Amino acid sequence: MNVNVDSGRASQILKDATLAAQDRAYRVPRDMETKIEQIIGHTHLTYKYVLLTGMLAKATNPRANPLVLQAGAPLQGAFDARSLCHGVVVPFEQTVLEKRLGGSNEPFLNKPARYTHLSMDNAVRRGKDRATLQRLIEVFEMVNEQENGDQALVAVLSHVLAMKSRVVVFDTDRFGTFVSKAKLLALVEALLAKSCEGETLALSVALLFELMAKGHGNDLIVSSHPANQSGASSNEVADIDVFEADGQTLRHCVEAKDKPFTRADVDHAGGKVAEAGHSAMIFVYGPNAKTELVLPAVVAEYEAKGFDLTFVAVSAFADGIVSLAPSVTWAEVVDLINKHLALMRAKETTIQHCTAVLESF
Repeated sequence: MNVNVDSGRASQILKDATLAAQDRAYRVPRDMETKIEQIIGHTHLTYKYVLLTGMLAKATNPRANPLVLQAGAPLQGAFDARSLCHGVVVPFEQTVLEKRLGGSNEPFLNKPARYTHLSMDNAVRRGKDRATLQRLIEVFEMVNEQENGDQALVAVLSHVLAMKSRVVVFDTDRFGTFVSKAKLLALVEALLAKSCEGETLALSVALLFELMAKGHGNDLIVSSHPANQSGASSNEVADIDVFEADGQTLRHCVEAKDKPFTRADVDHAGGKVAEAGHSAMIFVYGPNAKTELVLPAVVAEYEAKGFDLTFVAVSAFADGIVSLAPSVTWAEVVDLINKHLALMRAKETTIQHCTAVLESF
């Protein structure tokens, strides 16, 4: 029999449980807490969201079965876990919890959450991922047996709060509202002072395109992708893709390279763009990029094949974009940085570097 998990009540319970978690005001069996700690500490993001969503459902309605992933699950206590996660957990995690679980917009669309319910029959990689699935099932079976969903929820949140924040926090007391063009250029230069395996270049380029989009009346959508994963879906072509307002029509494909590159690197990036049906690419290279290529000659070769290739140093790119950028506030800039840190699934070192850069201004 299906049960209802009221989203309004769940939202309030999540807020109250977070306050309790700050004081570690909970009591659960040691075995349960160990499993919670192991799941939260594992790298598999989807299972972390499933854990928090399941415990929230159990705390909100004791008849809810946290093993459920979809309302159509053949289990007693089935409920719409996806709606609860995307409608309540996700916005709370992105704001109050500062994206500590990973900042995913729709975690229940990932493969591990596409089953009707958790089961060891679900397809999962062997090793640590399979062990995490087993722990998740065991901890939910424990909370079903002990009916201590409220305490278990606080325990989960306590371990979530112990994780490092994945957002750059904006200090309204220290920053003014106005960001001059000189400050924007200085910000980009400071971000690029550390490569962070190329992530700061991609972040800076995405930020610059966001400024361009703002100058266009926000009729462009800027999308950045995790490092080395461009082309993973039909909407991912290059490191940064800029779409028209419909989110489908591609305006710009951008490769961002902050290390020595060869012709093979250029051809690989251009090939992905061509395979996606596009005939133009901007290749932005950072301060750590070096090449023996004669760039105008490469451009001419591509032009002869009907492909429009542009090479541009990030410093020149920043000068051009910022000179035409509209007025922005520090709050807007920080929001854009956080947006792309999340889209890129940036490494912890990159987030820490961004925080240090902003603190230096």
